[in-house]
Amino acid sequence: MGNLNDKSFSISGSNLIKIAASVFLVMGLNTNPAAAENIGHEGFETVYHIYNGGNYVGAVSEEEKVEELVDAKVAETEQEFQGLNLEPDESFNMIAEQVFEPAVKNEEEILAALDEELDIKASTFALTLDGKVIAQLEDRAAYDETLRQVLLAYASPEELDQWEANKRISEGLPELEAGETRITLIDIEDDLAGMSDQAAPADVSTPEAAAALLLEEKDIKVTVEKQEKVKEGIKFETVEKEDKELFIGKSKVEQEGKEGEKEVVYTVTETGGEQSEREAVEEEVTAEPVEKVVLNGVKELPSVGTGKFVWPAQGGYISSKKGPRWGREHKGIDIAQPDGFDILAADHGVVKAAGADGTFGNRVIIDHGNGYETIYAHLKTIDVKVGDKVPQGTKIGVMGTTGRSTGIHLHFEISKNGATLNPLDYIKQ
Repeated sequence: MGNLNDKSFSISGSNLIKIAASVFLVMGLNTNPAAAENIGHEGFETVYHIYNGGNYVGAVSEEEKVEELVDAKVAETEQEFQGLNLEPDESFNMIAEQVFEPAVKNEEEILAALDEELDIKASTFALTLDGKVIAQLEDRAAYDETLRQVLLAYASPEELDQWEANKRISEGLPELEAGETRITLIDIEDDLAGMSDQAAPADVSTPEAAAALLLEEKDIKVTVEKQEKVKEGIKFETVEKEDKELFIGKSKVEQEGKEGEKEVVYTVTETGGEQSEREAVEEEVTAEPVEKVVLNGVKELPSVGTGKFVWPAQGGYISSKKGPRWGREHKGIDIAQPDGFDILAADHGVVKAAGADGTFGNRVIIDHGNGYETIYAHLKTIDVKVGDKVPQGTKIGVMGTTGRSTGIHLHFEISKNGATLNPLDYIKQ
């Protein structure tokens, strides 16, 4: 397509006519220089040859009639296509010629033919992709807005405005704050260009329509490079230490861990809206992490009791004592309505039995290695197994109502060398 600035004619607007003066001097045999000079200044008339669409239309004697016709067609077209810069098709041309005897005939027919054939076009700025025109835009400003609309599919208006402003900064850009992002490059990878052109007024697109064509049908790719500064946590380390005061299998936290914090600057590359690369280029630690310290017990578990027993439940009261009850001997005590439901080993020992046992339901028997044994019955669950060493106060199960039971409680017995003892002689609430 040609550039409007390079056209060989222009009639609408300034109504200028480029004149090719083709002078026909009918002089006969007169070779007098003076006579020739007179002919060059007097006796000529001008006719106007009209060309359109590569064809000769005819000649007229008055250029004003042609100008009026063109202006009328432009005005008529403007009624439907307001805001466009309208002009005759670039193939329209009018050349003036000076002749002795004009032979202009049928001017009205020539003007009528011109009126029928002449196309009014919009002066446009064509959008090209890989050298091919894909859209006609009103002007260069509309072309620039089309490209902006394409970029807005990959960046916010604020990001785009900031990028444009940053390009005008000659010195270094200010340091990013945590949470901030800025575009450092945004580029359309495809071969897009623009040029001056003409088009039918109905074919002129808006920037939004042209951008949609590029994004949805032509599938152009846009690369965006960003810098972003973010706050990130630094994981703390866990350090384990031995503790001779804790039994084997027990542990406790001596110091809670705390995450540190750092500020990291990333360079992010997005292609076609998808992140294709992310690289940390700068990092600053703003708070060091605090390590977690865990103490692990190395103390041997005692298998022999002390002979001194502790309360085997978490609070509660004695709902039934040792002695005759319901026509038979009640060999232990019942503890009910505790503050918590954990059942605890009354003294050091080794689990002798753990499981269901008739009317006892779920029960645990601990051998304290010094002649003493304790029984814990009606448990909801059991947390130990036969052979486990259980220090005094270790949780061995949860209070329940399994077996023959009238409610949630613990049945607790103490015996020595096989003889049943009264637990209340050995434990206190």
